[in-house]
Amino acid sequence: MKTQFENRVMSSLLLFVDHVLLKHGNAYTNHTSYFEETTQSFANYYSYGSPFKQLVSDSSISGSPGYSAPAIMSGAYINSGGWKFFPVGTSGLNSINYRQGEVNLTTQITGASRISGTYAIKDFNTYLTTLTEEEILFETKYKVRPKTLQTTTGLAPGTQTYPAIFLKGSLSDNTPFSFGGCDQTNINVRMVVLADSAFDLDGACSILKDVVKSNVYLIQDELPFNAIGAYTGKAYNYTGIATGESTVFLNKAMVSKNVGGLSPYNKINPEMHTAFVDYEIIVARYPRKFND
Repeated sequence: MKTQFENRVMSSLLLFVDHVLLKHGNAYTNHTSYFEETTQSFANYYSYGSPFKQLVSDSSISGSPGYSAPAIMSGAYINSGGWKFFPVGTSGLNSINYRQGEVNLTTQITGASRISGTYAIKDFNTYLTTLTEEEILFETKYKVRPKTLQTTTGLAPGTQTYPAIFLKGSLSDNTPFSFGGCDQTNINVRMVVLADSAFDLDGACSILKDVVKSNVYLIQDELPFNAIGAYTGKAYNYTGIATGESTVFLNKAMVSKNVGGLSPYNKINPEMHTAFVDYEIIVARYPRKFND
């Protein structure tokens, strides 16, 4: 099936949420670590994971006064008789998967050789999901993101860590808006926010609430990543592709914090700080025209 309107809305909202947290909250930490070999997830590649995921890929984030810009990883250091930096596309370094926190090589690092990199860790990972709130809060096992001063190993592919924000569509409908077949499409989106401190929970919820009454650009361009979602040399810049007239309007935002104290969510791990952020998104469109 080809991409439909709600597919574009959800994927574009994911990129929007990721961008505003990084931009307005400086929600990242620069770090340097080794990358350790993980389970090989793709044929002909050797994958090496960092202790963290996800890594910042948005090159439009410059950092506000008093904060350093995020270190956007564009290559890796390989110690083979001395440390040397290799950009992607050289010395077998095929790509960097920011969401998985790993680098992919066409040749295996052997013997005493090591691979390391400098990157920015997101304070909140972002995911699209179809899971219910109960499944997210009770039935899915997450690893707490390790602290940057710990000595840790690479995370296995597919491991989900928190702090994290899960976006899921809920109700949507079309109501008559004007003559000629124009409807107002209303889409309700729930975000489940999982934080490891009350401070970060309050900060994330504050940003997600304060960006209400904004236009969310529907991303039309292909993201500059390969088939496995990895960087191969062309930078990703959110503001560079969030342009044009194709937008939806973020009309309302409602925040419910510390939902762990509410039934049926009162059995949540007490060390996990939780909130629901509910968005109402509206747009006037012609839903019965299928030539787009």
